[in-house]
Amino acid sequence: MKQLRHLFLILLYFPLIGLAQPDTLATKMLSPEQMQKDFNYLRRILTETHPGLYRYLPKEKMQVKLDSVYQLLNKPLPFYSFYKNVLSVISDVRCAHTNALPTADFNRYIGSIRTFPFFLFPIDNKLYVIFNGSTDSQITLGYQLVQINGRSSDNIMQTIKKHYWSDGYIEVSKNTALQGGSFCLFYYTLIERPDQFDVEFKDLNGNLYRSTVPAQKYGVTERAYTKNKINQKANQLYNQRHKQPWRLSFPADVPATALLRFDGFGGKGMTTSESARLGMKNFMNDAMKKTESKKCTNLIIDVRSNSGGWDIQGVELFTFLMKQDTAVRYYQKMHAITDSSEFLNYSDLSVNDRKNLKQGLKKEANGSFSLRQEVTAELQPQLPKANRFKGNIYILQNERSFSTTSEFLAACKTYQVGTLVGMECGGAYEGGNGASFIHLELPHSKIQIGSPLVYYSNATRGQFKIGRGTIPDHIVAVEPLDLVNNYDRQLEFVKKLIGKK
Repeated sequence: MKQLRHLFLILLYFPLIGLAQPDTLATKMLSPEQMQKDFNYLRRILTETHPGLYRYLPKEKMQVKLDSVYQLLNKPLPFYSFYKNVLSVISDVRCAHTNALPTADFNRYIGSIRTFPFFLFPIDNKLYVIFNGSTDSQITLGYQLVQINGRSSDNIMQTIKKHYWSDGYIEVSKNTALQGGSFCLFYYTLIERPDQFDVEFKDLNGNLYRSTVPAQKYGVTERAYTKNKINQKANQLYNQRHKQPWRLSFPADVPATALLRFDGFGGKGMTTSESARLGMKNFMNDAMKKTESKKCTNLIIDVRSNSGGWDIQGVELFTFLMKQDTAVRYYQKMHAITDSSEFLNYSDLSVNDRKNLKQGLKKEANGSFSLRQEVTAELQPQLPKANRFKGNIYILQNERSFSTTSEFLAACKTYQVGTLVGMECGGAYEGGNGASFIHLELPHSKIQIGSPLVYYSNATRGQFKIGRGTIPDHIVAVEPLDLVNNYDRQLEFVKKLIGKK
């Protein structure tokens, strides 16, 4: 899970696009032969390179699934019907790093389609408006979506979630597909592509409000998010920009407490694993000096909605928080199922990486290839930092805490670093798949496939449910009125815990 543009963030916040080209995919038809060839190509990619293809679904059942989808491709289909079939396979892999997009030219594509003009946010199986980008200036922050074009919001959510990729059996992580630009994209590709939307909402008093709004280019919608007066309050609360992705603060309303916020694991100029590690080390050394000077006995780590990045940064952060005095394992093992597939040419591995690939792998009796511990810093036993924080630690997490962040949370839970608060995270407790990735187009449909190359086994201990994310010590869910009142229920819960101590 190296530093990448994480897909769900791309979907969550589309770039503002001004292109006005038509969506040619809406009228594209695929022949049975074209779809069958594409599907067999996809099948080869997964069976030859995906290390976690059978992690949750046994090989026999996965083969039955693949065969059953292939049998549906016996008559011409519109592009989006075939895309839906592809997503049904991708979702059954149950890997949050395995995905499919309609095209590799994603910016042009987003500029070509007209979508649902609202930024929605899911809470407790309901969808609420944060930003209104439509022509109707009445619908505002906190309105609950009831239906679109006669389809209930529940039916829409279930369809999208059924076809969305996520780790294991973590249902809450599928909420990512229901938020912001993700909802707009998946409604368009999976549900319908209308010229207008007959919408029904519940207002803040529970009264029904009906309207008809046109579908819009996403660039038009995004401009409306910032310029429409109806969004003034939402922009004050939810459109804040921070120059620094890592921030240290000292809350005024809770004594002797430091708050560390990590928006992601990456950073400017951190282009190698070593530079990423040093970036985190330097930041944390400075943070530890400041917390010590303030005589802080409590530390809050906020990794909510942190989609991940460099694995080594999660490892490095962990060593500043460890309770153990001796070395522990963060990861137990990493392995791949190929060292020579032709599909590696489509991966993010450099030419030099591919050339030296065999040297970093050890062939196992079952035919897989383990990453050698001696050349993989993340696999080595991790020692605590001499200047680690030794006070009370509280960690904020949610369903969008994903990838590297979910592995960090698994280590914190395993080694009892501190008290975890929030929601089940978006990555499996036992580990996911990632490291390096294949990105290529299916030959005829041109659907863009993303697939990982390395299987992660976290050094987790104790009893846990396979395929579930790290479960916090205190489950604290966001409530609808929190959106309107700008109330951070999870952070306030932690402050109350600190106050009790």
